[in-house]
Amino acid sequence: MVDESDVKKPLLPRTLPRWWRVLPPLVLIMIIATIDSLILNDFIEYRYTNYYELNSSSTQNKHELCINASRISHNSTPSISTTTSKYPISTTKSSNEIIQESAARLNVFLSLAATVPAILTSIFLGANCDRIGRKPLIAFPFIGKSMRYFILTAVAYYNLPDIWIILSTVFDGLFGTAGLSIISSFAYVTDCTNEKLRTSSIIITEVCIGCSRFLPLITMGIYLQHPRYVQSIMFTLLLSLSGLVFCIFLQPESNLNVQHLNIFQQLKKSEFRAITKGFQVFFVKRQEHKQRSLLILVTIHLLLIFMICGHISMYYLYLYGVPFCFDSFSVSVNSSVQTAATILLTIPFALFIAKRTDHLVLPGLGCLAFMTQLVLFGVARQNWILYLAVGIGGMFYVLTPIIRSRITKLVESDEYAAVFILATIVETGGYYAISALTNEIYQVSLTFDQGLVFFCIALIGAIAIILMSILHVLEYRPSEMKKASSLNE
Repeated sequence: MVDESDVKKPLLPRTLPRWWRVLPPLVLIMIIATIDSLILNDFIEYRYTNYYELNSSSTQNKHELCINASRISHNSTPSISTTTSKYPISTTKSSNEIIQESAARLNVFLSLAATVPAILTSIFLGANCDRIGRKPLIAFPFIGKSMRYFILTAVAYYNLPDIWIILSTVFDGLFGTAGLSIISSFAYVTDCTNEKLRTSSIIITEVCIGCSRFLPLITMGIYLQHPRYVQSIMFTLLLSLSGLVFCIFLQPESNLNVQHLNIFQQLKKSEFRAITKGFQVFFVKRQEHKQRSLLILVTIHLLLIFMICGHISMYYLYLYGVPFCFDSFSVSVNSSVQTAATILLTIPFALFIAKRTDHLVLPGLGCLAFMTQLVLFGVARQNWILYLAVGIGGMFYVLTPIIRSRITKLVESDEYAAVFILATIVETGGYYAISALTNEIYQVSLTFDQGLVFFCIALIGAIAIILMSILHVLEYRPSEMKKASSLNE
């Protein structure tokens, strides 16, 4: 008789994969998420332009419509009637304001519909990540994306009601969205690196996330100059299915305890009691005030994520509106400027600084740069200011990953994923809640100051910088006390 425990043992010795093996699925999910944001925002604008029977046969026509609305708003605010459409309304608002408010309202519904399922999934799978491994969490969002784009293909082809767009977002949230894959990917990198290489590896991973947006933004921005949404959504569906197949059959597991299991066996190891264990990691007493430092760093990390999510949720809608009147290609170029700035700053930073220091001044400067970008967005009335803003904001994506790296150095190897549970919640379900809030602010302030929402997001960065300053003082004082005691001895 063969012992049952021997059957489950792997035939080959368990070895850690290279940390960069996680980059292909991570880059692919980010490409999909980038295309999704561009397509969906452009598609919603297109649908509401048709809804009020305005001319939207090309991007140029939508651009002219926005420019005309901008000229009207500078001179007067005449009464605009759309009683010729099948949904007649009479209002003193410009046609562009009507479309912007309708799009913002739908964005609020989309965000609220996906918040609960995304939060529940991120809590359950995030808490089990150290138990079941990283691979299932990397693969899971591809299932939701595939279901989402299958529904959106039908919406675009058959011109289905908005409720189907909301339903597609619910499925996306139910399977964790791209945020779940991002968090598990960073846990993967942490598994496969030591403390010396971790900071540079995390920064390179973070920059790969930014760089993966460059090509899809440009190509899709050009392609959407004319409304060909069915083809573009079907292309994204194929990418999602390809990512799912890659994760199941080709992606190695970094957790040695479950490396010999297939992805379905890993999922079977999930349990609900892991949720309570996951949150206990924040209350474990650690030596040399590590618990206090951990709580402050996690709070800073959540605030930074809040800033990113708030900015992303408003970015496309804001640039499509008055006075900028960007089309999909112009938005892509603006975002690509930030990607290029991030790449240029990463090369010297990774080579000369990342391996030598992780001082809190660096993420503080990155946060300040992003606040500058948000303030410039809020006050900008000319397009060149927007390009200057994103160029400055590129520092944020290079310097703030230091916070994530410092967090991993304060916990044990089996706590890497658990400590990022809150970040997972914010980056998945929290994103939708943040999006609902920012879109509501934008909708309310549209008639008097559409840039107000960016000032509100920038205030979050000020809180993060204050916390970094407090942590620096707390870390500085014990080190000085140690030096003084050693001198006395």
